[in-house]
Amino acid sequence: MLDTIAYYWNLFVDFLYSCILSLGEIIKDVLIWCVDGLMIMAITAVDGLGSLFGSLNVVQYVDAIPPETKNMLALIGINEASSMIVSAIIIRLILQLIPFVRFGS
Repeated sequence: MLDTIAYYWNLFVDFLYSCILSLGEIIKDVLIWCVDGLMIMAITAVDGLGSLFGSLNVVQYVDAIPPETKNMLALIGINEASSMIVSAIIIRLILQLIPFVRFGS
């Protein structure tokens, strides 16, 4: 009789232990899902900024440099680099507006 009670008690304890482990996994999955959603939103925002500044062509506005230099600047990617720099500056300014996210400034 006592062996049967001990056997069922051990089964119950194992069941509770499994429930606690499953609850921890569920909480971890929900947190990872939330972080994944935030990262998808951030990637979408950065992609939108990239397309916003896609028409930013620095070389076409500078008339004082010779055509060979304009060609070389276009080949090394000054247009893409300038749009990346402008996007980074805008993202930094937006992050400065959020309280407690001042990254050393």
